[in-house]
Order: sequence, then structure tokens, then C-alpha cells
Amino acid sequence: MSSQDNENLERWTEHFQKGWLKNFVDTKSIDWKLYKYVRNEQTVSGKGLELSKARLLLVSSAGAYLPSRDKPFYAANLLGDYTIRTFPASTPFSELEYAHDHYDQTSVRDDAQVLLPLNHLRNLVDEKVIGSLSETVVSFMGYQPWVGRVMKKTLTAIRKIVQEEAIDAVLLVPS
Repeated sequence: MSSQDNENLERWTEHFQKGWLKNFVDTKSIDWKLYKYVRNEQTVSGKGLELSKARLLLVSSAGAYLPSRDKPFYAANLLGDYTIRTFPASTPFSELEYAHDHYDQTSVRDDAQVLLPLNHLRNLVDEKVIGSLSETVVSFMGYQPWVGRVMKKTLTAIRKIVQEEAIDAVLLVPS
């Protein structure tokens, strides 16, 4: 992680531990009025990218997983689940399940494309708008209130895939 990734992380962590987390531990309840959202001042920037030549990784916070192979996310954990699941982009939507207690899953169960737009992305590859699509899809449970854990665990695991698969761009579809 660069110093830019850690902008205000120590201050945020101190506020989180003394406020939201302490209240949660003391009362066993969540008070979102005590939660301070991260506000970075520096813009992340880098070299430009020609999307028509880029390899794209789809990342979704839908909480999707393959029950034939993976354990579901620990959706009931009020402190969040910071793990990821991967599955092949060729996986039929009917084989996926969703473990995420923090959004109404009606739409994604009716049409997985709302949170996993793989058919749309394949069409963009065919139209040469996107160079190629990774054969791996990354999913995580988007309810992750502890930013330090997101940085150290969730993002580190995603970065490893990005490096291993020579990914040029990531599309994050939040739930």
C-alpha cells in the first residue's frame, strides 16, 4: 500500500475504535450516527489506459459465491466479512448464491446482470470497446465497516489477483 492509500487511515481508525466500535462492543448495537466515513483529499491518479486494449476484472460486492465449492460469506457478522470469493466468468448465474444481509436480493436473483454484468461486458469485448475480460470474477460482501480491514485484507486479496492475472482495469459493481 502506498502512503496515498493510507491517507487519514490512522485518524479514521482512532475515531472508529473510540466511537462506532466502542459503542458496538459496549451496547451490542449499531449506531450509524457515530460512524465517520472516510474522506480522502488526494485524487488517485495514474497513467491513462486505452480500454480497447485493456484486460478487465469484474469485482462485485454482491456477496456472490459458488455453494458447490465455497462457504457463504458470514453475512450475519455485524463487524463484516472481509474475505473474497472468486468464480469463473463462465459460471452459469443459476449456480451462484448470494450471502449478504444488507441489501434486497430480489433484483439480483431475478437478473444477476444487475450486479454481475458479464453478458454486457462480453458484448463490449465483442464490440472491441474492451480488450478482454478476465476469466475470474471477484465477489465480496459489501458490508465492511472497518476500513483498515478492507485495506489490509479485502483489497490485498484483490490486488494479488490483479497482479497474477495481469489485469489493467477493474470494474467495481457495488450492491
